[in-house]
Amino acid sequence: MTKELEDHLPDEKGGSDSPFLDPAAKIVGDVEIRNKAFLLPGCMVDGDGSEVYVGEGSIIMNHAFVSSTEDKSVFLGKESFVSPGARLEGCSLEEGVLVGMDSVVMEGAEVGKESIVGTNAIVPRGMKIPERKVVLGQPAEIVKDVSEEDLEKIDEIRKDMYGKRKEFQIIEQRGERFGVFETPKRPHDILEENRAKKRETKKKDVPDMEKVKESLKELEKDNHTF
Repeated sequence: MTKELEDHLPDEKGGSDSPFLDPAAKIVGDVEIRNKAFLLPGCMVDGDGSEVYVGEGSIIMNHAFVSSTEDKSVFLGKESFVSPGARLEGCSLEEGVLVGMDSVVMEGAEVGKESIVGTNAIVPRGMKIPERKVVLGQPAEIVKDVSEEDLEKIDEIRKDMYGKRKEFQIIEQRGERFGVFETPKRPHDILEENRAKKRETKKKDVPDMEKVKESLKELEKDNHTF
């Protein structure tokens, strides 16, 4: 989190463990999202086919697409990381998996714990990737083991994203407080509202003639002398 937010927004509850879904993220269907998950603007999670499970601390980046199918649900294990533009369809990622930018993991594929799917890789249907493996290519192939250095770099990226998640939470809470996320009214709508108010005012100013006639009759009765 930036020092400016820490200094100027000390009263906000930025440390909440609840998942953060950016207002520009789209979630449809049967989707379960666990604590500390972070879904960034422009990503889409589609559970219309069957269930999508987003594990604790998982991160789904900008414009990533996660979708179940009629036959296969999606499982994202704890601290899964789905990079921008990646596409997952009816697949399973175990804990700590990183899916690189613009890569594809197809239906029925299973990616083992702390494995890495490289940028632009295509993991074909039904492929099973063991723990701590790096896969590259189209179709993807196992090219090497994941090193401790790789894991440390991913952990640094993940920590940085968690900091941004907390910052996003604070900004959203402050925005909700002051109503900045409310859709502004269009000028046409404002004009129509003003016209409606004027019409209503005019109606109130015009006397009801039937009531006036009744009042005059009552006055005539009261003032009549014999």
